[in-house]
Amino acid sequence: MEIFAAQGASVCVAAVPFARRPDGEPVPLSPRNATHLVDAARAGFVEIAQHGHSHVQRGVDAKGKRSEFAGVPYEEQARLIAEGARQLGATFGSPMTGFVPPWNTYDHATVHALTKAGFAFLSAGDEVIRSGALPMVPRTCTLRNVRDALDRALQFQALAPVVVVVFHADEFREFKLPPAADEPPPVTDLAELRALLRWIRMKSVRIEKLGAVADSTRRGEPLQNVSELKLPWRIKKRLPPTLIRAGHWSALRGVIWRALRSY
Repeated sequence: MEIFAAQGASVCVAAVPFARRPDGEPVPLSPRNATHLVDAARAGFVEIAQHGHSHVQRGVDAKGKRSEFAGVPYEEQARLIAEGARQLGATFGSPMTGFVPPWNTYDHATVHALTKAGFAFLSAGDEVIRSGALPMVPRTCTLRNVRDALDRALQFQALAPVVVVVFHADEFREFKLPPAADEPPPVTDLAELRALLRWIRMKSVRIEKLGAVADSTRRGEPLQNVSELKLPWRIKKRLPPTLIRAGHWSALRGVIWRALRSY
């Protein structure tokens, strides 16, 4: 939190409303056990998104991946979302507007429940399930490939590209617990994070909150994944992992222009 604040950079923290004790008893997130997050949110550089309800598997998605929401009846999904939103709203003193499903899995019922509950965006994996007008702000890369993703995205500035970097606490060497046998080792440390944010500033890249990116869709600026563009695969494979914030014809012209310059 101190590193992001010192760099004047915003970050979206996906917070789980209820943890679970070994006996299954829920432990609500509160100002008492999340003081650092509450203070950071009040300072304005941290955006809080709701990370499901209690990060407990309740179903599976269409591909058989574990999920807290996919495959669960709509009424139960709506109840879990509302209960989690109330807890986080009470903790941070403001309503939740962003939602990040555990394991990046959800279904159409999840999107419908979020829309009805008044959420402003959903952020998950790069496979997007669109249903209605709820803005989607999926991830595009991780800390492992963020520098390469940004360098490539800057070559296609006509597309008004958006790079969404997702990371977890256990990717840092300072994390309090060692990785389990089936988990990858840490990929970075806090010094490298500080250097990364400085490098991003030198690139004149604007760091925005996910809510601000989602707002652009409500202002008439479409936001779509590269995979959603109706282009020949030979052209799409040349594009960086990014979201496109330009209109269809602007995006097409930008892609063709860059592709021709690269030959």
